[in-house]
Amino acid sequence: MYKFAYSEAVAESSQENRESERAVLLESVALMEAAEKAGAKSREAVEATYFVTKLWCHLIEDLGSPENALKQELRAKLISIGFFLIKASDEIRSGERRSFLGMIQITNSIADGLKR
Repeated sequence: MYKFAYSEAVAESSQENRESERAVLLESVALMEAAEKAGAKSREAVEATYFVTKLWCHLIEDLGSPENALKQELRAKLISIGFFLIKASDEIRSGERRSFLGMIQITNSIADGLKR
């Protein structure tokens, strides 16, 4: 009985975490979409790049933790994606990149993967 209740609680907790992660990724997508419309030099772009950088720094830290339950290969891929998105945010801030579209597509793909 206890074992079943524990595994059920872990599964529910895991699902809640996935839903929370998906929600914050979709929030970053909304910010990037607003920034894409307003332009790379807009206040919206500053807010979006700050949010994306802060989000992915947190996610990378979590993915690098030995306590993270994801498979090592998946964690490594997500960390690489995170570094790419942080770099792309820096490029938008510096004027090297002008569009959020690629970043939006990548983030949407990851969020979609969390639905399952």
